[in-house]
Amino acid sequence: MPSRADHIARAEENEAFAKSLDQAKPLYVDWGITVLFYSALHYVDAYLAIKPLHPPNHDARDTAIQNNGSLSPIYKDYRRLKDQSRAARYEIPNFDRSQFSAMNQRFENIKTLVLSKMG
Repeated sequence: MPSRADHIARAEENEAFAKSLDQAKPLYVDWGITVLFYSALHYVDAYLAIKPLHPPNHDARDTAIQNNGSLSPIYKDYRRLKDQSRAARYEIPNFDRSQFSAMNQRFENIKTLVLSKMG
């Protein structure tokens, strides 16, 4: 199982990659949102790894976030980011800079809360 440090490293790499993409191109924004979601996932998994809990799939992770008092405040942000990531991959929405900005704010909410809980 990946360690907390492994998850944090991957989250940081994904975040940097997502924010490096050209937001003037809808395809890049779509993928930027998807990569932000996976960065958020790794921040959550870093927190859960210290419990130790390693969700085997998205449904188990969603349940862990929703039912964990420390993580439940980010559940709506996490689900919206996850849903927009899915839309970007399968529905060809051609998101623009404003959608990336909105999803980045949700991502920052997740990142800030998780990092504050890990001290």
